[in-house]
Amino acid sequence: MQPSHITGPLRGRTSVRYALLIARQEQICRDLETLADQLPHAVDTLAARRLADALHPVLRACQDLEETHVFPAILHRDAAIAPTLARLRAEHVEDEDHAAVVAETILCFLSAPRHADADRLGYLIRGLFQPLLRHTAFDRDIILPLFRRTERAEA
Repeated sequence: MQPSHITGPLRGRTSVRYALLIARQEQICRDLETLADQLPHAVDTLAARRLADALHPVLRACQDLEETHVFPAILHRDAAIAPTLARLRAEHVEDEDHAAVVAETILCFLSAPRHADADRLGYLIRGLFQPLLRHTAFDRDIILPLFRRTERAEA
């Protein structure tokens, strides 16, 4: 499910959209792991191309939602969480930059696959999905419940 599908009928419940975007990021991480495991010879090129194309838009959609709605709402209720949200914002920049490199490297590998490039790509992929999984777990287990409580309190 692409982020544009999430914003349609669910637009009234930001926490629902947020949960779906977190789940979509987790699926992308699983897909990245699958791709890394397939390197260098068993790569599903269509799936890899779709993954490269979806990587940045999905991350950006979740980060935009967090930074424009989720974080401000949580911060409004509890200013003590400001350092944690600042750390998450910094991680967003790192994740986005790394995702751009990974997506570009996937597309380059697909156009001219070489074993040496496969090793580099596998390293880059694992360097993205492992920390991103930790980030999304924190979002799912900590930030999402805080935001849901904020949403309920405002309703």
